[in-house]
Amino acid sequence: MRRVNVLWFSRHKMTVEQRNALHDIVGEIFVDMNIHQIDKQIKHASELQEEIKENDIIAIVAPLPLQQEFLKLAEHKPVIFCKNKRVISEDGSKAEFVFDGWYRLKKIEIETEQL
Repeated sequence: MRRVNVLWFSRHKMTVEQRNALHDIVGEIFVDMNIHQIDKQIKHASELQEEIKENDIIAIVAPLPLQQEFLKLAEHKPVIFCKNKRVISEDGSKAEFVFDGWYRLKKIEIETEQL
């Protein structure tokens, strides 16, 4: 049995929906999936360099500068994130976030201009 190890860098546990969608994605190649969650605050992705090396897929919830660092450190490994849709209740009183799929980071370019 082949196992895929997923580093889940997030303050929140992966939802059943997120886990099932991820398993559907990797399930064609791997039979088993092991998720290692890290929910601590970091300043730089290099603080998790060993964990990045030990895992096959890097799943993250992080600001752009950290995403860029993870992408660089992961080298050839997939760095992925999930998107959520903001759904407003019919009466407009409540907003909910609904899982909207996994996405692979391929490249991050930031261009700024001083104002």
